Amino acid sequence: MRLRLDTYPVVDAIQARYGDMDSNAHLNNLALESLHENARATMNRSLFADIYDRKTRRLRLVTSQNAVHFLAEVHWPGTIQTGAGVGRVGRTSFIASTGLFVDGTCVGLCDTVLVFLGDDGPVPIPEDWLAVLETARLREPKST
Repeated sequence: MRLRLDTYPVVDAIQARYGDMDSNAHLNNLALESLHENARATMNRSLFADIYDRKTRRLRLVTSQNAVHFLAEVHWPGTIQTGAGVGRVGRTSFIASTGLFVDGTCVGLCDTVLVFLGDDGPVPIPEDWLAVLETARLREPKST
């Protein structure tokens, strides 16, 4: 199901940049990871409006693990659609699951464990935030 864009509740599109190409004439691994990062940041901000505002946020959100799977080459020029959703939810963390798509084909997957931190370290996810995370769960794709 992760190979289908309609699995992801938060969808966006980003243009490939010429400067992200490597000597093999495809987008390099760091550029693709940056697209995953942007997709999960876009989702996080849509769920928790002030999560990146150092003055108003209640908690910080930090990465503890990141697993990227490169499934196909991506070339410039081109448009990459990004999908993001919430996978597993734990006590102090959740998994942000993202996919990159070119012309409807999944070219990369990423799962990132994000931990909520207070001043003294990891904190349980507040109840109201758990409900917000549920709204962005990965979903079963529509039948074709």
